[in-house]
Amino acid sequence: MIEFEKEQKVLTIGNIKIGGQPGENPNVCIGSVFYEGHSALLDEKTGKIDKKLVEQELNEFVDVCEKNSIPFIIDIVGSYEEPLYKECIYISDLVDCPFLVDGINDSSRVPVMEKLAENGLLDRAILNSIDESTKDESLEKFKEIGVKNTVILTFGSRYVFPKQKLKFLRETLLPKANKAGIENCLIDTGVLDLPSISINANTSFMIKNEFGLPAGCAPANAVYAWKSVKQFGKEARISAITSASIYCIVSGSDFVLFGPIKFGKYIVPSVALIVSMNSYYRKRVLRKEIAENNPLYKIFRD
Repeated sequence: MIEFEKEQKVLTIGNIKIGGQPGENPNVCIGSVFYEGHSALLDEKTGKIDKKLVEQELNEFVDVCEKNSIPFIIDIVGSYEEPLYKECIYISDLVDCPFLVDGINDSSRVPVMEKLAENGLLDRAILNSIDESTKDESLEKFKEIGVKNTVILTFGSRYVFPKQKLKFLRETLLPKANKAGIENCLIDTGVLDLPSISINANTSFMIKNEFGLPAGCAPANAVYAWKSVKQFGKEARISAITSASIYCIVSGSDFVLFGPIKFGKYIVPSVALIVSMNSYYRKRVLRKEIAENNPLYKIFRD
């Protein structure tokens, strides 16, 4: 059972807590909407969506998370400023959880964050992301807006292995976040391809051990690029995403981006099982406290 040497920072973003020692708080599941190929996205340039389908998928995701006591975040993907803003407002009206403002670059992220500030949503909005390409003028604008939460993406062609990513985070990315006045930083270790999920899991461990910050990644992106698994059908791909997500959680990750929100009903119960096992060990063997909203208190009642 992992126990990190560094004191862990538990962040409060909207209505969830994220971070801490394994088993202390439930790991967070992040599901995506309006991604390329999402059936509910009818026109990415105008933001036209199939609201009935979105709400069906969202309701199923919220339901499975609440029944398993798993905190969740919605990843709102968008390539254009106005549609992304409209989609953020739409999702924020439907659910009260935090959400990622997942714009393709700062030309859309900056104005969207500015508009969300005007709507009083900065407590829940998470900028995705501060990364290698984030320029000083964007950082200054984020500080001016009052952005509170961000994902820091440790991705780059020169930063592949864990020690490289830690150095990049320490010397470049965290100073950028500090310059922007960001309070809460979630560290995304930046999955490159399918085999590198192992590297990312180890990187998350090392980040938490050195900085005490919540860390995780998006293993689903790599699984989606895995062509040979498609011959075995959708179920095999969902199982692979679940396995990769659990692998990361067991290695110490605080959150996983598991891809399309519609897969949540298959993945969340497995996450809840692993969280409960970690929490049981922490409570019974280590004799340490766990969160009151832990899946341990819910899923083993039957």
